[in-house]
Amino acid sequence: MKKKLMCVLSVLVVSAYAGNDESSVQMGVGISSGTSPYKGISSVTLPLPDIELNYKSAFIEGINAGYNVYDSENLQLSVMALPVLLGYQSKDSDALRGMDNRHMSIEGALRMKYTFEKSFFTTTLARDVGDVSNGYSFNVAYNYTLFETFNQGLSLYAGAEYLSDKKSTYYYGVKAKEATPSRARYDAEGALNPFIGLSEVFALSKTWSIIANVEYKRLDSTIYKSPIVDDRYMLAGYLAIMYQF
Repeated sequence: MKKKLMCVLSVLVVSAYAGNDESSVQMGVGISSGTSPYKGISSVTLPLPDIELNYKSAFIEGINAGYNVYDSENLQLSVMALPVLLGYQSKDSDALRGMDNRHMSIEGALRMKYTFEKSFFTTTLARDVGDVSNGYSFNVAYNYTLFETFNQGLSLYAGAEYLSDKKSTYYYGVKAKEATPSRARYDAEGALNPFIGLSEVFALSKTWSIIANVEYKRLDSTIYKSPIVDDRYMLAGYLAIMYQF
């Protein structure tokens, strides 16, 4: 899934950049690292492409791609494709042995973004289109710029995500065939997970910049009660270096 995603994003960027000299393109590479809520897995680290592309109504934000069906001075309505970077392999820990692997997926989404003078508000409704969890999620977030100078900016954001019972059960549940004397069958319910984070952008020059992010997320009790989960929170960090074309 990760290799396919990187190839698709690369093709999109090259095509858009070659077709229009006025397109806005930044490309870079980043690394994401965070704690894992699963028993026996302390952390997960992933190298990821980071692409910021605007070409007419199409865009790529990090690893998310979309198209603005409506775009005014303050309001954007977009359709998007969102990779879901969740899941595990049963070999990842002794506590997960005998479990079926849980896979990453792709969600189709509708997003509304309203921009204020120094902040913006987003709502996103997404559903699995990869026939993996067959669930959906709903996300609301508010982002506020704390300060901004000629070469850097710091933003604070907060919000919450809701995972449907199908999505929660797929990633945090235990099927009947996976149950053992020490791991009971478990079906999760809909989960509401609040989060808060900080984002920093620092320009090294006219072409090079660094992006950093840190986020804390508290997991709903229906996730925490799962027999394969032993952490109530997730802490994640991201660091990328970008080149402006």
